[in-house]
Amino acid sequence: GTTEIFKQFIRENGEFLVVFSHFDGKPMLQKTLWVERELRKRREISDRRPFVNFYILICDASDLIEKVNAEKGKAQAAIIPFTFNEVNSCGTKDELQELMLSRFSEYYFENNMLGENAAIDDDNLLFGDRGKIADSAVARCLQKSNSGIFGLRRSGKTSVLNAVLRRLDRNEVPYVKIESRTYETSGSWKNVLFDISCLVRARMLGIVRDSEETLNQFYKRLNLSSTEKDYETRGVVAFIDDIRRYTKDIELFVIAIDEIELITYNTATSAMWKCLESYKAFWSALRDCGCPLIVCGVNSTINEQSNLVYDGEQCDNPMYGRIMNCAESAKTYLPAFTDEQTKHMINTLGSYSNVAFSNVYTHINRAFGGQPWAIRQFCSYVFENVKFQRSLGSIYEVSIPTCENLMREFQRSAQGVLLCQTVLQHVIIYKEEYSLLKKIALNPDKYNTISSKETVAIDHLLKYGLIEYDTRTEYVVFRISIIQEYIQKNETKEPEDMNNEERRQYIQDYVAMCEKKLKTYIRNYYTYVETPEVGRNIFLTYINATRPQDRIIRVHSNARGINPNTCDFADFFNHKKFVFYFSALKRIIVDNWSDLGKKFVSANINQAKFTVCMEDLNAGRNDADHYDAEDYSCPSKWDIDDVTMRNFRAAKGVMDDFFKKYSL
Repeated sequence: GTTEIFKQFIRENGEFLVVFSHFDGKPMLQKTLWVERELRKRREISDRRPFVNFYILICDASDLIEKVNAEKGKAQAAIIPFTFNEVNSCGTKDELQELMLSRFSEYYFENNMLGENAAIDDDNLLFGDRGKIADSAVARCLQKSNSGIFGLRRSGKTSVLNAVLRRLDRNEVPYVKIESRTYETSGSWKNVLFDISCLVRARMLGIVRDSEETLNQFYKRLNLSSTEKDYETRGVVAFIDDIRRYTKDIELFVIAIDEIELITYNTATSAMWKCLESYKAFWSALRDCGCPLIVCGVNSTINEQSNLVYDGEQCDNPMYGRIMNCAESAKTYLPAFTDEQTKHMINTLGSYSNVAFSNVYTHINRAFGGQPWAIRQFCSYVFENVKFQRSLGSIYEVSIPTCENLMREFQRSAQGVLLCQTVLQHVIIYKEEYSLLKKIALNPDKYNTISSKETVAIDHLLKYGLIEYDTRTEYVVFRISIIQEYIQKNETKEPEDMNNEERRQYIQDYVAMCEKKLKTYIRNYYTYVETPEVGRNIFLTYINATRPQDRIIRVHSNARGINPNTCDFADFFNHKKFVFYFSALKRIIVDNWSDLGKKFVSANINQAKFTVCMEDLNAGRNDADHYDAEDYSCPSKWDIDDVTMRNFRAAKGVMDDFFKKYSL
């Protein structure tokens, strides 16, 4: 057990690692600082459950202290460094104790394990029910059933998968782990199946590819049943036959696949994986190979629909209903942490840095919807802001005022924005669900209920823990406040959900931009296609027109000394020197359609269509329709009904395509 004098640092009884590393006075190799994590993976050490928050490194490298100081404060176990000479030169127990206390005081509480970003590979750092979930997945493997581990990005899926694989190791159950990212850009699903079969064969034989060995040499050593060419002609059959043949002498072999969204038709980035034919063949082979599967990813759609329709294709779903207990979200979607689970996690990790959250854990858990990674990132931010307030003899207790003020700062910080972007990264892929999530975030008054008949539309949002829903009252609320505020700041309401004032602003903003782009288009035409003098003569026609209604361009009243006959052609487009309204742009382009209309026609916009678009973009304004970049005033009586808004959006789409086509 820990001696009394060291209990201020090591508050529990248990074992810890001491690493001895010899360099004979030479510089340290960087991999020395990775050895602790590798040691913990060894069963003979992990079974002893040593303390995870520190280890002692005794080393004679010339740059020991310099290298360790560079690691100080990171989200990892603290390194307590000593040189051989320091230890050996202590003549008495008291001298050794003084040395150790001094070094522990300097290094022990400085690392910030709350900020850990890597997947957890130590059971001592699994919190909540993550260990139990791993146990249940192993139990299903033993029953030869498939398991799913789904949830938001950074919700701990890979950490749970790693825990499952550690348990399989302890039960001496062979497995392979497939990293989907490796095959994200693969040109053929058949090649991927061949690679998986090679991994299974290598695991069964207990061999690994040598660093200098070519693939052909490695394949020859594996003594494969089928070649890569065999897979090209009969990929599914070859895979099923090979896997059954390679594993026939054992009771159980598990295939685990991480980040399946990267190779699933509706979330993949490559054309090959988006193809339903590829999807059906690949998963048919895995389904029928005789090995229980563990699939890990953001979304469980592969298990939910019997018939798939995507991008003009249609097929039966070989994985429909194949993932056990998927209807019980806690079994496949990682559940959010309870208040008590959050308290245990952040106080355990915080104690390694001499910080506690006993007064604020409920507030933090509620703000982040019980999502452990998000909670840790915020608590890490808190630690970095309060660490200078700590004293060695006592734990620093984070107060409610400190927590609430730092919460506001965190939401505006780069770390807070990155957290929201990370959590939402793959949710955005599911356009219909994300659209509904935006509506709930942006219009909580309008979208405060969801009919029980429509709950399928929010199924994944519920399983992710982004929203909460009461089936009896049909009320729905956002669960993670920081995500809601991020959406409110960075997303725009759909026009149908805007009030009249918001619709005005939406139209004002777009037409102001549209006006600038059309002016740029006209200016460029009479600068590079025609000459500025041709453009000047056209503009002078409007300025000097005899009829008032034709005088659509005029010199700005505040522009002194400006002469339309001699000024630079670019001056006509400076709103501080010349004034012409949005409707004038329509008139100028239509009057000179033989020149200015050429690019519109090539973009399938004829003169009549252009005229209608410009009128629809005006959205019923009955004043001078002036959308000056610095003059956002608009008439007090300007009501924009749904029909007007629909026409505006259609016109906006036409103009957006034109601007994109010509890079305006």
